[in-house]
Amino acid sequence: MDVEISVDWKGQPCKPNKHGGMRAAVFVLGIQAFEIMAIAAVGNNLITYVFDEMHFPLSKSANIVTNFVGTIFILSLLGGFLSDSYLGSFWTMLIFGFVELSGFILLSVQAHLPQLRPPKCNMLSNEGNCIEAKGFKAKMFFIALYLVALGSGCLKPNMISHGADQFSKEDGKQSKKLSTYFNLAYFSFCVGELFALTVLVWVQTRSGMDVGFGVSAAAMGMGLISLIAGMFFYRNKPPQGSIFTPIARVFIAAITKRKQVCPSNFETLHRIQTNQTNNLALPGFDASSNHGNVMLTDRFRFLDKACIRVRDERPCRSCTATEVEQVKVILSVIPIFACTIVFNTILAQLQTFSVQQGRAMNAHLGSSFDIPPASLQAIPYLILIFLVPFYEITFVPFARRFTGRDSGITPCNASASDSSLSPSPWWPPL
Repeated sequence: MDVEISVDWKGQPCKPNKHGGMRAAVFVLGIQAFEIMAIAAVGNNLITYVFDEMHFPLSKSANIVTNFVGTIFILSLLGGFLSDSYLGSFWTMLIFGFVELSGFILLSVQAHLPQLRPPKCNMLSNEGNCIEAKGFKAKMFFIALYLVALGSGCLKPNMISHGADQFSKEDGKQSKKLSTYFNLAYFSFCVGELFALTVLVWVQTRSGMDVGFGVSAAAMGMGLISLIAGMFFYRNKPPQGSIFTPIARVFIAAITKRKQVCPSNFETLHRIQTNQTNNLALPGFDASSNHGNVMLTDRFRFLDKACIRVRDERPCRSCTATEVEQVKVILSVIPIFACTIVFNTILAQLQTFSVQQGRAMNAHLGSSFDIPPASLQAIPYLILIFLVPFYEITFVPFARRFTGRDSGITPCNASASDSSLSPSPWWPPL
C-alpha cells in the first residue's frame, strides 16, 4: 500500500500535531487572495493602459490582453512540472512569487517614467496622430508584462495543490475538511477579485496606472509574506518526478502491445497470476501492479494492454495498473476541460471589449462618484461572495442528508449545475 509522505521545510518527517491542517492552509489562502488581487487589478484593466498610454490600436490591445491571460494559463503546466519534478510546491511558489513581484515593480516603473512611454495623446479623438509604443519602450512593457505572466502562471497550479496537501488523507477529520478548504479557496479568490475590481481599479483611475501597478506590487508582497509566515507549519510533498513521464509510458506501452489480447476480467486474471508459483509462458498482467490501491475501471480498455507482461520487455515499457488508471482519470476529465475553453472564451470579452464599452456608458453614481469601467466586472464576484458561504453553510448540509457525501454533491454535479445556469442571462434576448 502506498504511504503518504510529507516533510517539513527542513526535509524532516511531519508531526501531525504541528504541521498541516486548516491552520497551515490559511497562509496559502492568504497568498491566493493577495495574488489574485494583484493580477486581477492589472489584467482586468490592462486594456485601458495598453490603449490609452501605450497607444496600441483597440484590436491589437485586446489581443495583447488575451495573449497575456492565455500565457498565464499555459505556463501553469510549467509550474506544475517544476513542482512535481524538482522544486516542490512551496519553493516553486516562493521563487516565482518573487518573479511576479519583479514584473509588477517593473510595470510600475515603466508606467511612471515618461521616457518609457510614448507622448500623451487622446486615442479617442479623430485626429489619429498618436504614436504607438515601439522599440525599447515596447520591449520594456512586454518584459514586465510577461514576467508577471511567468510568475502568476507558475504560482496558480501550486497554490490550490499546496493548500490541499495540508489535509492528510489518512486522517479522517482532516480529509473531511478538504471540501471546505476548496470552497474557502474559491471564496478568497472572489474576495481578491472584488477588491481588485473596486478599490485597486479606482486607485488606477484616480491616481494613475503607475500608482495602481505599485499597489499591485504591494499586494503581491503581502501575499509572499503570508506564504513565508506559514513555512514552519506546512506539510510538503517531496518532488516525485514528472507526471508526464508515466503518462507517456502508458500510451507507448499500450501502442506497442496493441496486438495483445486484453483479458475480459482484469481482477480474475490478476488474482490467478499472483497465485502462480512459477513464471507463466503466456503473456499476463504485471503482478506488481499495486492494483489494490486503485479502483479498476472498464473505461478505455485499450489502455489495459499497457499492463500486459511480455517476454524480454524493456523496463521503460512496463506499466502498473495504478499508472494506467491515473491516465484513464486524465482522459475522463478532458470533456470538462473542453467545456471550460468555450466558457473562458466568453469571459475574455469581459476583460477587453466590455471595458471599452463601459467607457461609453453613463457610469455616474450620484452627482460625484464615477464608477471605473473595469469595475463593472465586479458584479459576478459580488454575487459569488454571497453564494459561496450560502453553498457551504446551507446547501451542503441539506444535500448531505440525501447523498451521504461530506461535500453534499460531487464536484462533477456541481460543475454541471453551474454550467447549465451560466447561459441563463442570454435566454431572454434569444
